[in-house]
Amino acid sequence: MRRWLDTVIPFLPEVVTSADMAAIEENAEALGFPRICMMENAGSATARFISSKVDVKGKSFLIICGTGNNGGDGFVVARHLRNMGAHVIVVLVGRPQDIRSMEARTNWNLLLHMEEVEKIVINDSSETGIIREILEKCDYVVDSMLGTGFKGTLKEPFASIVRELNSSNKIIFAVDIPTGLGPESSEEDLVVKASYTITFHKTKDFLSKYKHAGEVVVADIGIPLEAELYTGPGDVRRVIKSRKKFSHKGDYGYVLVVGGSETFSGAPALAALSALRVGVGLSIVAAPESVASSIRAITPDLVVYELPGKHLNNKALDVLSKLMEKVDSLVIGPGIGLHEETIETVKILIEEAKSKSLPIVVDADGFKSLKSFPNLLKGVVATPHRGEFKHVFDKELKEKWFENIPILIELSKKYDFTILLKGFETIVTDGTRLKVNKHATPGLAVGGTGDVLSGIIAAFLAWGNDGFSSAAAAAYVHGDAGLKAVGEKGFHITASDLIDKIPEAMKIFDKEE
Repeated sequence: MRRWLDTVIPFLPEVVTSADMAAIEENAEALGFPRICMMENAGSATARFISSKVDVKGKSFLIICGTGNNGGDGFVVARHLRNMGAHVIVVLVGRPQDIRSMEARTNWNLLLHMEEVEKIVINDSSETGIIREILEKCDYVVDSMLGTGFKGTLKEPFASIVRELNSSNKIIFAVDIPTGLGPESSEEDLVVKASYTITFHKTKDFLSKYKHAGEVVVADIGIPLEAELYTGPGDVRRVIKSRKKFSHKGDYGYVLVVGGSETFSGAPALAALSALRVGVGLSIVAAPESVASSIRAITPDLVVYELPGKHLNNKALDVLSKLMEKVDSLVIGPGIGLHEETIETVKILIEEAKSKSLPIVVDADGFKSLKSFPNLLKGVVATPHRGEFKHVFDKELKEKWFENIPILIELSKKYDFTILLKGFETIVTDGTRLKVNKHATPGLAVGGTGDVLSGIIAAFLAWGNDGFSSAAAAAYVHGDAGLKAVGEKGFHITASDLIDKIPEAMKIFDKEE
C-alpha cells in the first residue's frame, strides 16, 4: 500500500515557504483535518519539546501571545505546561475580542477556566513595563506573538516587547517562528532572539538564513502528506487576485485564445468563456474566418477577431502579433487542427509570444503541433491527455497515475515546462514541484471540458502567477466545477454546464480590497 507514497515522497519539498504552509493547512482542513486539531498538536508538541530541554515542574513561564493562530498555539502551550506542573503567566497582546479565529478563541476561553494560569492583557506600549517586571521573576519565555503570516516591520506594542525579551538573557522558545522574522527580513530587523524555534510540519525556507531562530526543530503536528500532494482550496487561494474598488477591466488581465478551424468552432469559445468566468477583464478569440462568425454568435461576451482562411496560417501572424501586445496570457490550440501550415504558424506564434514574455498554454492540437519542436515547450504550460502525450513524446504511459510521475518529471525537466497530464487523477509538475488533483468526477469525460481547463489556467496566468501554481489551482477549480455540475445534473453535463459552475467554485475565494 506504500507503493505510491514511496514514489511521491522524494518529490515533495523538505523546506516550505510561508505561502506553501498556508496552502498546506487549508488543504489539510479540506481533507477533514480540523484546524483546531492542528493547533492542539502544535501546542502540545511545543510543550513536550520544552519539557525535554528544561525542568518544567515548579518553574515559571512567561508565554506572550498575539491574537492570531500563532497566539492560539501559545494558549495550548500554556495549558499543557500548567498540566506538567509549571507556573504559567499568559500575556495577550491585544484585546480578547480581537482574537481572530474560532480555534484561538476556544483555547483562550479554556484558559479563562484555569484559575492557576495568570492572564494579563496588553493593548499598547505604555503597558509593556509589566513585561519587564515578569521577566525579572520568570525562568523561561515562550514567544507566540506573530507567525508565518507576518510581513514588514514590527509595530508597537510588539516592538517594545521584543526589545524587552532580547535584553532579558532568558531562554526563549519561539512557536513556529520568532516574532518579527519573515521571508523579507534582514539581519538588521527587530526580531525575537530565540534560543529554540519549534516549527511545524516542515521547516520554513527563511529560518536557516537568520541567526535569530536559534536551534530549529521540526514538530510533526499530524498534517497528512496528501495535504501537500493533492490540490486543494489552498492552492487556489494563493493565485487569487483581489478586487479593488477603483479598478478597471485591464487590472484583471486580458486573455487571447487562438484556435478553431473549419471543423471545430466551439473549442476556442469554451476556453475564452471559462477565463471570463474565472474573472479576467477581457477574453479575446482569434479564429479563422470559417468559424469566427459562429463563435461571435454564441455570446456577446467575447471579442472575436476574424483571421484569413479556413484554418490558422501565416497570413494571420500580423493580426496576432498586434493582439499579443494587448493581452496578459495566450492559449494556443483549442480546435486548431493539424494542417501543415497551421503547425508552422503555431511554431512561429509561440516563438513570438516568448519574445514578448507572454505566458502560454498549449492545448490539444497546439500541443500536438510541437511534436517536431519539443524545445519550444520551454516555459509553457502544456495540458495533454494520454493520447496527445504519446503523440508528441512517443511514450506509452502506465495505468497507475503514480507510475507515470518519474517520466513526467524527467520530461518536464528536460524541456523546462509545466505539464498537466489530464485524467481522473490529473498530475501537474514543473520538474521540481508535484501536485495531483483527485478532486474530480467521471462526468468530466465529455467533449470540451479540456478547453475549459485551458481557459482557467490562462486566467490565473494573466493574474501574474507562475505556470505550475496556475495549473495546480486550475485543476482543482475545474474538478470542483465538474462536481457541482454533476451534483445538479448527474452524468449528463456538457462543457457549457461546467463553465456555468465556475463562479460557484470561485466565489468562496473572492476578495475585495
